[in-house]
Amino acid sequence: MRDDPLSLKVYRWVLRLYPAGFRENYARPMETEFRDELSESSGVWGSVAFWIRLLADLAISIPVQRSREISQDFKYTLRLWASRPWHAGFAIAALAIGIGANTGVFSVVNALLVRSLPFHEPDHLALLHQFIPPHDSAKEFHDWRQQSAYLADAALFEENDVNLGGMRVGSRAHVAQTSSNFFSVLGTQPVLGTGFAAAADVDGTGWGLPGRNAVAVIGYGLWQQLFGGDPKGLGATIRIDGIPLTVVGVAPPGFDYPGKAVLWKPAAFSPGNNGWGTIARLKPGVSWVQARAAFAVEVGRLSPKLQQTDYSNLRPSMTSLQDGLAGPVKNASLMLMGAVVLVLLIACTNVANLLIARTADRAAELSIRSALGASRARLVRQLLTDCLLLSFVATLAGLAIAYWTTSLAVKIEPPPLGAQSYSILDGRVLAFTLMVSLIVALALSVLPSLYVDRIQAFASGRSSRTTRGSRLVRQGLVAAQVMLTMILLAASVCLGRAFLHLMRIDRGYDVKGVVTVGVSLDGTTHQMNKRQLPYFEEALDRIRRLPGVRTASATEFLPLYASAFVGGPFGLDGHPAKRNSAMVPILSGYFQTMGGRILYGREFTEAEVRSGAKVAVVNERFAAGFGAPQDAVDHQLTIGSETPWKIVGVVKGMEYETDPTTANGNQVFIPSATPGSFSSTFVARVDGRAEDHLAAIRDAIQSVDPQVPVFSVKTMEQRLDEVFANPKFYRTAVWTFAGFALLLAVIGIYGIVSYAVVQRTQEMGIRIALGRTPFQLRGLLLRQGLGMVVAGAIPGMAGAWLTGRFLESLMDGAKPIGLATSACLVLLFALVASASIWSATRRIARLDISAILRTE
Repeated sequence: MRDDPLSLKVYRWVLRLYPAGFRENYARPMETEFRDELSESSGVWGSVAFWIRLLADLAISIPVQRSREISQDFKYTLRLWASRPWHAGFAIAALAIGIGANTGVFSVVNALLVRSLPFHEPDHLALLHQFIPPHDSAKEFHDWRQQSAYLADAALFEENDVNLGGMRVGSRAHVAQTSSNFFSVLGTQPVLGTGFAAAADVDGTGWGLPGRNAVAVIGYGLWQQLFGGDPKGLGATIRIDGIPLTVVGVAPPGFDYPGKAVLWKPAAFSPGNNGWGTIARLKPGVSWVQARAAFAVEVGRLSPKLQQTDYSNLRPSMTSLQDGLAGPVKNASLMLMGAVVLVLLIACTNVANLLIARTADRAAELSIRSALGASRARLVRQLLTDCLLLSFVATLAGLAIAYWTTSLAVKIEPPPLGAQSYSILDGRVLAFTLMVSLIVALALSVLPSLYVDRIQAFASGRSSRTTRGSRLVRQGLVAAQVMLTMILLAASVCLGRAFLHLMRIDRGYDVKGVVTVGVSLDGTTHQMNKRQLPYFEEALDRIRRLPGVRTASATEFLPLYASAFVGGPFGLDGHPAKRNSAMVPILSGYFQTMGGRILYGREFTEAEVRSGAKVAVVNERFAAGFGAPQDAVDHQLTIGSETPWKIVGVVKGMEYETDPTTANGNQVFIPSATPGSFSSTFVARVDGRAEDHLAAIRDAIQSVDPQVPVFSVKTMEQRLDEVFANPKFYRTAVWTFAGFALLLAVIGIYGIVSYAVVQRTQEMGIRIALGRTPFQLRGLLLRQGLGMVVAGAIPGMAGAWLTGRFLESLMDGAKPIGLATSACLVLLFALVASASIWSATRRIARLDISAILRTE
């Protein structure tokens, strides 16, 4: 061998790439043929030609032989599945749910947090929360941004819903007025036309005065809708709230920032407008740490009071634009990602337990194959092929679950940008799915592969020790399942309690039996103040004459759905309140319609509404800030230097915002003779199911003037469901995962106990023959099974507490479970597991003792 030429040694090394069985049959003939052909080749070019032919042949034949061996393994695996279809079906279903849920949730995480935003150098874009730079005039703002030491540029934007002209019927659209440099900050240019000129933003109120400010860039979809994609749309006139704007540009497809806007116009700057949002681009070379430090200094100089507020969500902060867009969905997505990872781990431990048991059952077969010459590598490859095929089939089934998950996520929490679509047909998502599938296959094959050496000792009489080792590993896997399931159960309890607390809050009104319909008079013939009240009175008269309508009214701001206008620190008899108050214009009968509770005094009269009387109703919290709430009636509500308002009533606080830091704050309700200053909402309390009255009330309002856009035709219960759809979804999702985990853990316990009964049939028969009863033996297995539960529950309780602390930092109202709750969860688990174990041991009562003894 030492005297063999180097070429022959290389060829022998290459032959090792063939399967072992193929080498045993053909290695020697192939080596002989190699010697002959090598000796026949002469000259340099002959040798080169020989090696080219040889390598080409090897490049084809080696994969072919390997694929034949793999196909044999696949066929054998399929025969094993066919012999036990229920086992294979359970394993595929468990892994499919775990892999599919992970893929679906990761598609959301990928869209919100991983995939780059569709802007130029998005990593340098920042969102400034609760901070509005100097903005009393266009010059003041532009001077500020140009003098910034850490920002390359910054832009302001304000979102609003408006009436859109140019349509056959009145319609609503989401638009934004922005500083003239808005598109340049984002690094986005219109695909048609131009953006805004440098002097396009002006000083003025509302949408600004006609002139250089009266231009617009429209969204690509709106361009297609209004002009059919015709370039002649440039220069056309489009109206928002009756104001004519000239179209100067078309935004790129998919561009809809901020808030799914379809139209952008230059800003009108005015003192006191606090509705602006701020985006910025960091200067080159400025890190996020440096930028945040400089931002904190600037906030301390411009807004020191905001920096010292007790509410963290009201303090100014700087985040990346990507994190700012993700908002609270970021934490919820990461929470769900953790939950589905736990589900996948539980599914893997369960399937691994099943595979170990099946490998133990195949001990005789694998031992015979080893005795017939199968190497350890060949046996391990067979087991790995089994796991790979199992994981592959589960992944294909899981893609359907992932698609359903992403479809549900789009309905519950749509992405903030059109470009951030949740899709499983994404390179990163598919790569993640493939990686998870391979990791699952490798993880499942590890433990069965470790037993190959022990299984080869089957014929040598050491199988009992192997069986004990296998049993201990399976029991350890069940304990791990119990631990992970305890963590998920604890998370579901935390979120469930937080959601129940959220739903039990007294909001100061009754949502049952209330119909709501939104309208907007901007840009219509009713826009003038003197024409607004007659429109509302006519519409309310028609609503009240409908069958089943008990009362009806209108308001500019509806609870939960719109933040009321903050009027500032109103006072009582000249003494200012400690915090700002929300002013809510309403018509008479509003509290009665909404189910509000007047605690002291009375509600407004229709005469007070028509005359615009200086009267007000305050909520209990506002009144309590100055003493006993009942004493506020007949006192004067002061609003700066304006004429005081007489307080005629005190109402139970009505929850206008879902944010716990601002909900049910100081509220002032006033009668409004011009209730259409903003988009307003009709409210009607009806008999029977509120859903049955939606169409009739909508038609009654539209009959007054078809040109007035009517939108958001919903019951108050539907609105409440929409507002709390996210926490409800997260709670339901975690509950579902926890229930599935509990089911898997119970099945795992059932499986290991059932397998133990089968494996120990002879032992059980002998014990019964020696005087033990089936009941006693079932009790023995019950104690052993509950030992696995306790072994997993102890670390599970610690993990449950840590999970509660983690959820507390992510979700409002979530708190760690206490010791008593943990004990109840363990008891619940123990009861369910006991039922499973007792059911699995029924076979003991039906043992044929005589047949067992004859076998012995």
